Amino acid sequence: MKKILKNIFSLLVLIVIGFAVYEVIHLDMLPSKYLTIFLVGEGVLFLLGFFLYNRKHVFLVILGIILYLVSIIGNGFGYYYLSKTNRYIDHNFAVETYKVTTHYYVLKNVNDPVASMEELSSDTTIYYYKYGRSMEIALAKLGTYSYTASDNISNLLIDLKSQYHYVFLPSATYEHTLESSNFLNREDYAILYEMDIEEEFPKSKEIPTAFSVYINAYDYSGIHSDFNMIVTVNTKTHQVVFTSIPRDYLIDVPAYHIQDTLTYMGYMDPKVTKDALAEFFDIPIQYQVSVNAKSLVTVVDTVGGIDFCSNYDFYTSHDMNVGSYADKGEKLHVTKGCRSYNGVEALAIARERKNIPGGDRARQENCRKIIISIVKKLASTTTLTNYDEILTSFDGLYITDMNKETITNLVKEGLKDSNFEVIEQSVDGKDLGSVSLEVGSAWVVEPDMETVKAASNKIKEVTKEK
Repeated sequence: MKKILKNIFSLLVLIVIGFAVYEVIHLDMLPSKYLTIFLVGEGVLFLLGFFLYNRKHVFLVILGIILYLVSIIGNGFGYYYLSKTNRYIDHNFAVETYKVTTHYYVLKNVNDPVASMEELSSDTTIYYYKYGRSMEIALAKLGTYSYTASDNISNLLIDLKSQYHYVFLPSATYEHTLESSNFLNREDYAILYEMDIEEEFPKSKEIPTAFSVYINAYDYSGIHSDFNMIVTVNTKTHQVVFTSIPRDYLIDVPAYHIQDTLTYMGYMDPKVTKDALAEFFDIPIQYQVSVNAKSLVTVVDTVGGIDFCSNYDFYTSHDMNVGSYADKGEKLHVTKGCRSYNGVEALAIARERKNIPGGDRARQENCRKIIISIVKKLASTTTLTNYDEILTSFDGLYITDMNKETITNLVKEGLKDSNFEVIEQSVDGKDLGSVSLEVGSAWVVEPDMETVKAASNKIKEVTKEK
């Protein structure tokens, strides 16, 4: 009986080890040499424990039990965290498509007696904003009407104030246009109908050793790209290039044959901006990551705040909120030097450009600092105490077309040698102020093509090195 119990105990230890080993292999992030060391270490620890546990000397048996317990506890914790990590990665990256959801409104004049879409006939004219995300799909879902395209949101809403017709546009576009306008009032309009459009985009199946990722961060509206950066990685030469781009940069949009600023291109489908930047810099951009400001606040709060070092003492021009540009609340006092900030405070710093030297260029730098600080906090052992909450806080944080294999390959190379050469660069331009574009008026920075060419050449240099 005693021997049977010993065998059961040994089998239990082996099962726990097996579960942990499975999760490590499934994660597929350990370089071969580290995976070999891990597997050999697991085997040696188990065999040594098994050998001592089955000796007759009590002292040796106790040592065997201690080794078994160490193995059970260590592998048990490992299995717990690895299984959760694997489920998260599989759910978010080991899929062939990614989804983008856009909420739409059909607007009417507030005095229009029509109460539902069923009262409209097929020849009813509905004006729509032609650059809205997934617009063709949205129009098909809305139904058969007489559609007329427009490229100017403000003009659509101005006309609607005095006419009985209908306007179809993304809800975020409508809400932000109202908040940023001095002559449009919400009281003049009513929502006749609203719906969600969910579109699936295919993920790239490439697993390149050198690649570029366009990273943009939306403001609370989910349509304005306040932060724009191209990150270029060469996993063979262990080089990373961070290329910061002003949000008001004016570039060509080949998909629509127009020009627009990066901040307002958030209205469009994600691939449109990525392809436009690829053509502008004359480089391939394989992936895109779009970050949501509201969820970023949640992540920062979940990890217990982040450290941020400011070169200046200033008050933010925006107040501390995540849902409005009204700026009627308390402003944040950012002191010169380093201190800890919570989520809403970090967002206020990331949004700031008016009260700091360098304007939008300085904001891009601050955003980069905040991202690095978040990554450092996530990599610290303190995150283990609320690991579940941290993974949950990532829900809605980003949308990406990166595949699992590219991410695991990048982590493997980082574990082989974490000494990556980091190259930081930015492109510049001339502030033109408010300019009338095809899509309406916008604050514009005219690109300095010499800095663009220099940045492009550096990216090409890094991606070509083997």
